[in-house]
Amino acid sequence: MTNDKTAQRKYLKKLYNLHAWVGFQLSLVLFIIVATGTIATVSNEIDWLVFEEMRTFNTPPSSLDSVDDEIVKWNSIYEATLNYAEQAKMKSISTMGHDNFTYRVRAEFPDGHDRFIHVDQYTYEVTGDIPILTIQRFFRDFHRYLFMPNYLGLPTVTFFAFILAISLYTGLKTTRNWKTAITRLRLNQGPRILLSDLHKLLGLWSLWFFIIIVITSWWYLFEFGAAVAGNRFEPRPPKATVISNYEQVNPVSTTQFSSAFQKASQAIEDWQITGVLFPTSDTAALRFTGIGNNPLLRERAHKVDIDITNQRIVGVQEPKSMAWTNYLNEYADPLHFGYFGGLLTKLIWFVFGVGLTTLSATGVMMTWKRTKSSALTKTQKRTLPILLLALVYFVFWLQRYL
Repeated sequence: MTNDKTAQRKYLKKLYNLHAWVGFQLSLVLFIIVATGTIATVSNEIDWLVFEEMRTFNTPPSSLDSVDDEIVKWNSIYEATLNYAEQAKMKSISTMGHDNFTYRVRAEFPDGHDRFIHVDQYTYEVTGDIPILTIQRFFRDFHRYLFMPNYLGLPTVTFFAFILAISLYTGLKTTRNWKTAITRLRLNQGPRILLSDLHKLLGLWSLWFFIIIVITSWWYLFEFGAAVAGNRFEPRPPKATVISNYEQVNPVSTTQFSSAFQKASQAIEDWQITGVLFPTSDTAALRFTGIGNNPLLRERAHKVDIDITNQRIVGVQEPKSMAWTNYLNEYADPLHFGYFGGLLTKLIWFVFGVGLTTLSATGVMMTWKRTKSSALTKTQKRTLPILLLALVYFVFWLQRYL
């Protein structure tokens, strides 16, 4: 019995050392990844505060319950955009997910640069245009790729999901009296006790959040690996009849747009169109994307492709007809960033993201206090090239927008 207890103590000591090592030695990159991901969850809302073009406080002129009302709304938005920027090539129209956000049109202007044109969906008035380099784009790309090309950045970032998983397992196994630790925060027994209590408290309350972030990150890595192997989860867009007038600035007329919208609305039962992608080649279709009754699926999980030349439906995607990998893939983003329930779930994800970021910081502070040193270790220094590489790629990333 004594030998068993001794072996158990040694095992727990090894787990504790592993927990402290991965949390401390890899803290620089891990902290940046979780911090930028936390801000990314509410980055659209930050943009809303910064760019007045994104804001609307109007109310709809009617209930907009019928398909005809929706056709009028989207066609009016499209027409208003064409009148605002006659020489700009329209690329997409999308909602922003909230009633107080104006609709967004991405367009390529004559100078070769893309900009977002915002249109009030209640008055059909253009509120202005803004650069595509928004706060949302900055933090989303920083978090997902560290500004690197996809083949470098995504595997690097998702690798740290394994670090989170190791931290989760070792932290649970080495936390004693978790029923006490989950509610205890001693404020008057010195900074080491306070940091230890806060670290355990945040870790235990964030268990569910840990699991979601780890699993969805692994899924992103799995999706990336499958794509490298030539097995894309999302099917390729269908080809349409050659568009004879594709070289025109906007080959889709408002009449064609209205007719295609009506056909797309009726192609899937009980769905709502939330985005339109205009043809990007002379054989591309006009694509409508949207949501159904399952809020956990991405807004582009439902798709209808319309051949604008003959108004024929050339492709339909909905959950019941998806391959299992495609279907599961549509859950990843809403669960990872928490936007499936609107602002409420975004704020919940943000709060627990702050908790996860604080976990990383308190772990480092506890180790520094225990070792009585604040200098970087050799392992920490070896992770610096990742950040330097991200800085180099940031320059090239920024040039794409400027």
